[in-house]
Amino acid sequence: MTSSDVVRTVTVTGTASSSVRPDRASLSLGVQSRRPSAQSAMAVVDERAATLVGALRDAGARDEDLRTTGLDLWFDQSDRTYVASYSLTVGIPADDVGRFIDSAAEVAGDEFTLNGVSFSVSDPAAVVAPLRELAVADARAKAEVLAAAGGCTVGTIVTIFEGGGGGAVPVFKGAARAMAAPIEAGSESLSLSVTTTYELLPG
Repeated sequence: MTSSDVVRTVTVTGTASSSVRPDRASLSLGVQSRRPSAQSAMAVVDERAATLVGALRDAGARDEDLRTTGLDLWFDQSDRTYVASYSLTVGIPADDVGRFIDSAAEVAGDEFTLNGVSFSVSDPAAVVAPLRELAVADARAKAEVLAAAGGCTVGTIVTIFEGGGGGAVPVFKGAARAMAAPIEAGSESLSLSVTTTYELLPG
């Protein structure tokens, strides 16, 4: 093989990203009860769980939005009582977080527990799709800079691989707390990368 038969290439990674406001939220919440016997603790928490789920449905949650995540019973040695707890997650529109927390806390009373709030984008693929063309353009621009530095020009694409599509990094503007505290969804940065190999042509 002569030197003229060797195909010279340059490999670069192009990236593109977009910030989008989350439109969905997942609430993790529950209820508990403390009673002298295991049976009474479970009976009370069953009743409170049914009331909690009913309140969430009344607020607009659908059956497919609700998921039980825990049902526990243990004996608290410190105060010699049985503790029963029930927890679930509910998926809701991001703008309705405060309203759902208020509805749950109102019916659950002092034994209400709020374990956390997370936000997400319901259709990240729709956000990522336009980034492919931008990432390819970014890769091409980088390849042209490198090629020019070596006295070459960029030819046709030899290989191209996509990676990192849909990666989300949440950027929250505020923390979620019960009742009237402000809850801000912030934004998520969705990114995509392409690794592309171009043929190098003589300058």
